[in-house]
Amino acid sequence: MLYEDLFGPWGLLIIIVIGAGIILIALLLFACFLTPGCIGYECFRKQSKENKNVHLQANNQEKKNLKLSDISYRSWRLGSLYENDNGTISENAGSHRDSLNSVSAKCENIECSSTLNLVQIDKQKNDKKIKEFPTELTISLQYLPPCDNIITGKLIIGIEALSGLPPKQYNGTLEPYVALNIVKQSWSHRKRQKLHSFRTRSIKHTTNPIYKETFAIANVKPQEAREWILDIAAYDHDRYANHTELSSLKISLKDMKNIFYSPEIHLFNYRMKPFYQEFGNILLAIKYLPTAERLTITIIKLRNIKFTSVVSNLSKFNPYVRVLMLNGKTGKKIEKKKTKFLRAVMQPEFNETLTFDLPITQLDSVQFLIVLCSKILSEGSSTNIIDHTSDSEDSVSSFRNSNISIGKVALGKGVRGSTERLHWFSVLQNPRKSVNVWHTLK
Repeated sequence: MLYEDLFGPWGLLIIIVIGAGIILIALLLFACFLTPGCIGYECFRKQSKENKNVHLQANNQEKKNLKLSDISYRSWRLGSLYENDNGTISENAGSHRDSLNSVSAKCENIECSSTLNLVQIDKQKNDKKIKEFPTELTISLQYLPPCDNIITGKLIIGIEALSGLPPKQYNGTLEPYVALNIVKQSWSHRKRQKLHSFRTRSIKHTTNPIYKETFAIANVKPQEAREWILDIAAYDHDRYANHTELSSLKISLKDMKNIFYSPEIHLFNYRMKPFYQEFGNILLAIKYLPTAERLTITIIKLRNIKFTSVVSNLSKFNPYVRVLMLNGKTGKKIEKKKTKFLRAVMQPEFNETLTFDLPITQLDSVQFLIVLCSKILSEGSSTNIIDHTSDSEDSVSSFRNSNISIGKVALGKGVRGSTERLHWFSVLQNPRKSVNVWHTLK
């Protein structure tokens, strides 16, 4: 036999011993992977756990997106916004995680407090460095001279188009219109006398409106018209607050002598000056409760209120604050509430909390518009009237008829102001804590 030729007379026994050894080693290895405590069992179990964790992380990715921390991180727009050592807010093109860590580090310093003063009052600076948009206005001017003492001279002013308007403060669409005032400089009193006022229609959902509207002024003499100044301003028609002036332009007709020598239509293209105006400051304390899914906005106080442009004197200034919860994508109103109003107060203090039901899934899409208003009271109204019927009001038109809005500020994802975005981000990063920030009313 072959095994006898290889191993001699003990060949069969040797073959049997080798086969039994191989079977025994296989059984030992199999038992090692099944018996706890063995090297094979522990290595196999560790690898299985790692594969299982990776699989679970992939399956639970959608659920993790609903966590408050992840929502707050997604709310952080391009560029990191954080507070410098000197207490001011700046924009940086660095990584988002660096900005998150810088804010979190500042919060850890006062972890024991339920109130977080993100920006100190004395060190806060206004966001003056606003991106400038090259807004351009196209107008047409035409002068028709008098004829035979029957037809008087006419000046025809045409508002043709606007381009490059700045975006809205919050995520609504612009509804721009142009206001035209013709004023005359009174050198004796150093004042300007308003002679005529015109306004174009509003055009929705555009930053480059085309109007092609003309306004005619009769009985115009060239020597008188040369003293006129065209005061032109572009506004955004806001349904819920004061109309926002976007840009302005002043044109003196004495620099346009050519239009009085020929009856042709003269087209002009001007770059308008960006307009920025502040109406005071408001201190807001905002807190989000993720378990109850509620957001509370506390209107604490206001200072440096510039109400004279809207109200003639302090006795007619009856301030209160309206808060509107809006859909950040469509700009539609979801809910609105307001504080009580105070009578003839220069520096009003409300200390009133307004509560809104806000699910975590809506934190990325909701925005809040805070509007400072003045209530119009009849002369016979009682001085002790306190209004608490705000939460049930349903008509925006009724609000307009009986109230005057002075300034506003918007909070939420995607708003323009860096202070406003930082405040919203800090609220999401610090659940159950009240975050206090001074804001500028615009």
